[in-house]
Amino acid sequence: MRKHVFLLPPQSFSCLLPLFLLFVFSACEKEAVDTLNDPALDLQSKAQMDLSEKTSEFYGPAQQLGRGVVRSSVTMSRDGTPQSIGVRISEKSFESLPDEPVVLSLQLPQKTAGLPFDHISLNWNPHGHEPENIYGARHFDVHFYMISVEEQMQITDPAKAANLPTGDYVPTGYFIPGAPELVPMMGVHWLSHNAPELPPTFEEFTHTFIYGSYDGEFIFMEPMITVDYLENEADGTSFPFAQPQKYPMEGYYYPTTYSMDYDSQRKEYVVEMGGMVWRE
Repeated sequence: MRKHVFLLPPQSFSCLLPLFLLFVFSACEKEAVDTLNDPALDLQSKAQMDLSEKTSEFYGPAQQLGRGVVRSSVTMSRDGTPQSIGVRISEKSFESLPDEPVVLSLQLPQKTAGLPFDHISLNWNPHGHEPENIYGARHFDVHFYMISVEEQMQITDPAKAANLPTGDYVPTGYFIPGAPELVPMMGVHWLSHNAPELPPTFEEFTHTFIYGSYDGEFIFMEPMITVDYLENEADGTSFPFAQPQKYPMEGYYYPTTYSMDYDSQRKEYVVEMGGMVWRE
């Protein structure tokens, strides 16, 4: 690309500085990856593309993890339909993961119309967590919350934790292992009877999908993934997870699958939920 150099008098820079800062902060808040600009597509192919297949990806503010960063992402079609929501963890983070647990609360991009999610809580567990015989491998918990950060911080009442969702709100095959156990500022975790790491199969834990509840409602969806799986096996395969008959909030697109991948162009590991379906 040919570069042009423009010489301006010194006083001009003071006038242009506000515009420059506006451009910088706008670029940090939103980055678009537009399929229309793919050089591999000819004009005829672009003209024949369905509008809903033309997508842009938007990012939330980055936070540091090790020597790298992590951020939320949302992919939207040109007609405004959400396609996926997830987190991106830079390769530099994987090269320098801390020895101590880390919890990061990730803001979502502004472009989240149609999604029920408020924020993402990313938990890094360098030594796993209970039960250690099942979930003892180092892994990430990615909580997609449908409540605000303020509401999440108020999850402290065992009585409200014991108030479980019932009936059609419970995803097919999900259960509470034993009595409801409150994890403060997180919720109660529901497991799937079909999870391969649970009895009777007891396969090695690589990834699984969890629901979370508090005070009678499901409040988060949570993929859990080991570092080993992300580094060695993640290939973008979509895994379906069980759905309820009724949802906490109506009039939104809810995910039906989750996936893990490595973006070699951006050098980022990606955990996403997709397969969006409109729920009324």
